[in-house]
Amino acid sequence: MKSKAYQKALSIARKNGPSEDAYNHLKTAISEGDHRASYALATWYLHGAHVKKDHKKAVALLKKAANHDLADAAFDLAVCYEKGEGVKKDLAQAAAMYLRALRCGDSSAAKELYRMFYWGIGVAKNRKAAIEFSKMMGNA
Repeated sequence: MKSKAYQKALSIARKNGPSEDAYNHLKTAISEGDHRASYALATWYLHGAHVKKDHKKAVALLKKAANHDLADAAFDLAVCYEKGEGVKKDLAQAAAMYLRALRCGDSSAAKELYRMFYWGIGVAKNRKAAIEFSKMMGNA
């Protein structure tokens, strides 16, 4: 669902940077079911933009957005699982979220999947699978 509140938040943030007004519009957009707003606010919590850095809040919002197939949210959630930021470190779950990000259109996730399958990080080492991900990166 696309909400006007999300568009307003983006407009404000682009013009003035993160602000309380943009934050309030994002919260409204989230309550209206716009999952892009969940991702946007998650990035604020990940990086401490206008709000205190809070990886647990970020992860909760990333999960909402990733569950609605937002590729960027799935990728960032994979990074959180891989690093153990805001969630217990879980390399298998990181690989699963990178795969979800790739399926949702984030081609940069292929690089991370290549690395994980090549070295067996969170998944069984599988050089053939790694080569397939490498092809998706344009390196084969």
